[in-house]
Amino acid sequence: MFRNSLVAFSAFTKACGSVHYRSLYSASALGIEGYEAYREKTRTQHLHNVDNFKRKMRDFVSGSSTNMIFTEDLKNIIHLIDDTPEDKQLLKDTVMRYNKQGKELRFGNYVFGPVIMRACHHLGDADLALDLFKSAGADGFFQQLTSYQILGDMLYEKGRYQDVRELFDAIKSHQIQGGRFPKHCITLTFAACYKENTADSFKYAMDLWKELNSVGHVPMRKATSFAAALALNNGRPEIAIEILGTIAKGNYVTVRQLKALSLCALNRLDDVIPIFRSVLEVKGPFEKQQTFCREVIQKVQETVQEAKATNSSSTTVQDLERMLEFLVTNGQIVDEKLDSILCSEIISMAQRNDSKSNLADSYATRGGRMQEQRNFRPTKKYPQVRPGLSDMN
Repeated sequence: MFRNSLVAFSAFTKACGSVHYRSLYSASALGIEGYEAYREKTRTQHLHNVDNFKRKMRDFVSGSSTNMIFTEDLKNIIHLIDDTPEDKQLLKDTVMRYNKQGKELRFGNYVFGPVIMRACHHLGDADLALDLFKSAGADGFFQQLTSYQILGDMLYEKGRYQDVRELFDAIKSHQIQGGRFPKHCITLTFAACYKENTADSFKYAMDLWKELNSVGHVPMRKATSFAAALALNNGRPEIAIEILGTIAKGNYVTVRQLKALSLCALNRLDDVIPIFRSVLEVKGPFEKQQTFCREVIQKVQETVQEAKATNSSSTTVQDLERMLEFLVTNGQIVDEKLDSILCSEIISMAQRNDSKSNLADSYATRGGRMQEQRNFRPTKKYPQVRPGLSDMN
């Protein structure tokens, strides 16, 4: 009965994935804005000497040169490169030369991996990032969760979803920073599987979900929503219901709408009523009005009409018709697509204006954090806590 609407929803989300790509994490959350600020500072310090410095470094990384590449040299190159083939090659050569130098000669604690990935993200060059990752990653140069996350976000943005999966496999096998299942990387992986929406990506996502469940890992709500939407797109609403059932608070905008679609697909209209009732029963004048996407309401209406044709006296059908009418009257139906809500950017603390931290500060990358994220000022009277992004949409 509901199979045609499921196919239409799946076709819509696949079209969105193939026509328009965008980052899952905002530039601020990834620390790109901090990189760009430090980039401007570095260029100002070098002012009229940028070209001369690049020329000198090209000489240093040439095959016949015996000159060492110091930490400051590589830091400057990362923040001075432009979007040209020559500069990108210079970055690769400098990274490789620096990485080959004896580690016993490095006395600083600057972590380059995340900063290099931010530079590639700034240039919009996922190929350069992946090339550097494969070339220097074996020696531990990019063994930080932040490096994986930024690279994964670049690949996702370019629609290279299979590469995102392979990257996550590398994280699991290497247990980066002592963990096999970092929450942000899991979210990105489920997002890539949802966008790819193939039989292979569906199997991969479901196997990953089972693995997470077996070890007691609780993914972020956004990751759970991606997994449920993928199951729904692949004609498995019963799996979607089970996945959504792991979320303690089921009235979030994506959760309740995916649940409504899944229940309609299973012809469980009586279970849709509590979902609508929770939205219609406003508890106070200051409570935010909750909404449904028009496309979701249309799917429910289609199912109601089909049920009405077979059992017009059903109390469930009558109750749903009244509730649908109330949603229309109260202006609680919006034109925004469910796919757009699902794939909305995970934003930074500054953009949200709340207590959630952002990815740029989430991991201890030490030197790699540079001077860009030093806004934390604890006081005795008002101690501050940075919980991370573990419960972000």
